Amino acid sequence: MKQVARLRPTAQNLVIGCGVYYLSWWAAYPLAFAFGKLTGRIIYRGDFESYVFMPLVTTVPYALVAAGVGACVAWLVISERPLHWAVLPAALYIFFGTVEYHWARPPVLLDRVAQVIDATFVGIACLAGAMIAARWRGRFSTLDKS
Repeated sequence: MKQVARLRPTAQNLVIGCGVYYLSWWAAYPLAFAFGKLTGRIIYRGDFESYVFMPLVTTVPYALVAAGVGACVAWLVISERPLHWAVLPAALYIFFGTVEYHWARPPVLLDRVAQVIDATFVGIACLAGAMIAARWRGRFSTLDKS
């Protein structure tokens, strides 16, 4: 009987993590479209700039939304360790950021490096947002108790 009581918050936390991740794309695409209009005329010269800086610049809107996802997960889950639950959407960002790539030509090693930088930047932003929200959640929970 105790396992049923323990399963309920776990299932709820899984739904929160996956649901916030899914809903984040509704905010990310319009934000990325607007950001793309601002940064569309930037020219990256050389391999380092086009394979390292360009993925960072083009994924800024997704990273901002991912930080918000991490913060939402950290605020909404029922757990003493909310940061652990933010690993789920961060892993989803990293996994789908590396899988859902469509290439116009066969990718070379530097293309794959840019792909990994792109995905890990968004995943790290998700965890950073969760860390900040977990600290604020801890401050507010101590204020409520006193």
